[in-house]
Amino acid sequence: MNKILIGLCVLLLVGISALFLVPNNEKSITGNAVLNKDIREGVKTFVVTGENFKFVVNGASNLDIKVNKGDRVRIEFTSTKGFHDWVVDEFDVATKQVRDSDGMTYVEFIADKIGTFEYYCSVGQHRANGMKGNLIVK
Repeated sequence: MNKILIGLCVLLLVGISALFLVPNNEKSITGNAVLNKDIREGVKTFVVTGENFKFVVNGASNLDIKVNKGDRVRIEFTSTKGFHDWVVDEFDVATKQVRDSDGMTYVEFIADKIGTFEYYCSVGQHRANGMKGNLIVK
């Protein structure tokens, strides 16, 4: 009887632990980019990946990221090849510089200016080598 009770307790604990370890599909980060998926209400979320001299957003290289003035923007950034970051000078925002083994980092900001602003990687000569794109705020 004791062995059965202990076994059931262990199974219960394993089951509960699995709920916390299995990623929620709505919030999990994968190698694929997701364009403009609202993870939290009112936040425009973009999953961006840094590769060798390019950003990948929604499967496209250096894609324009489009938002509206006043939007809260969240950039979830990972690096799959090399050491990279994501920067927009006009909004004074930048992610941490990360390697492919560092996991995801993010930055959130309010798009409070209308215009086209360049986003880029500030590591070495990455920007000069084409690692850039446009953040368009309408």
